Amino acid sequence: MLKATLIRRKSLPKVIATIPVNSPLHVAINRKTNRVFVTRSLDALAVINGFTNRVIKTIPIENAPNHLVVNARKNRVHTLNTAVTANPHGLTGSVSLVNGATNRLVSSVNVGKDGAAIVLNAATNRVFVVNAGSDSVTVINGRTNRVITTVKVGDTPFNAAVNPFTNRIFVSNNSAGTVSVINGANNKVIATVKVGTGPDTIAINPLTDRIFVANTNSSSVSVINGKTNKVIKTIRVGAFPSDIKVNLKTNRIYTANSSGNTVSVISGKKLSVIDTIGVGSQPSVLGIDTKKNRIFVANASPNLSRGTVSVISGFKNKVIATLTVGAQPSDLSVNSKTHRVYVTNSNGDSVSVIRS
Repeated sequence: MLKATLIRRKSLPKVIATIPVNSPLHVAINRKTNRVFVTRSLDALAVINGFTNRVIKTIPIENAPNHLVVNARKNRVHTLNTAVTANPHGLTGSVSLVNGATNRLVSSVNVGKDGAAIVLNAATNRVFVVNAGSDSVTVINGRTNRVITTVKVGDTPFNAAVNPFTNRIFVSNNSAGTVSVINGANNKVIATVKVGTGPDTIAINPLTDRIFVANTNSSSVSVINGKTNKVIKTIRVGAFPSDIKVNLKTNRIYTANSSGNTVSVISGKKLSVIDTIGVGSQPSVLGIDTKKNRIFVANASPNLSRGTVSVISGFKNKVIATLTVGAQPSDLSVNSKTHRVYVTNSNGDSVSVIRS
């Protein structure tokens, strides 16, 4: 009995390191090289060795690097920098390309105004930048870091997601309550889909070709059929879903409901909520260790001295651990290969490393 108890305790998630990083914002992982990249607000990109949990390089990047994507195939990092030049209509942004092999800045290119998100189709090596202030998406060649074209979408686009199987890009237009569907082959909008109020984050299951759109203001998820580009179901979830993720192995969808302090669990087969799980205060970001079937929820918490991460068992739909991290966790990323979770604590000047 004692041995079994010790084994269970050893297998529970645990914070194993806290890495000092000034003003961390967002985090992304190259799972092939086990390098972790963290944008520092205003000035730099920090590179962490995932084996040693140490910062091995700080790369200066001007103009407030914020969101980022990693192309593991090419070992390249693209950062979205949100403050280049100010004007009455917003801030013109830029995208910087970093060589992951040398940890050197290669080049930067200007994009639209008020950059809100950046996504990647690794299969085509195309980068898509959502410009909230320009009502557009900038398409960039990932190899040359040059703009290919700019695609007009709906009013105030907030987020995007890519289906690499179909080469379709789905863009949530927050003020319009629509999703623009872009054909990645010709960079044309092929459909505009009416969804709920305040659509924001999008998750895609490419195996079923279903697109899940979290509508923050209507506390719902719109499910789009990727073949017909039509909404096939609207699912009520908790209050103000701020993030949504799909576990491709279980076909379960999870929403972090920041005003309800809950996580909704949706069956991808039934397209209905099968459970609602209470978590910490102001859950904002989700990540999934697909191999262990564990869901990690960053709780921003009004308590600025610390934040927490709730860990949910996908088998039981129950919280199995609540871990204390730094102040105001703003993002997290999961490496299912090494079973490590990296949490950026924006007010704690640190990155927490969790053994999943």
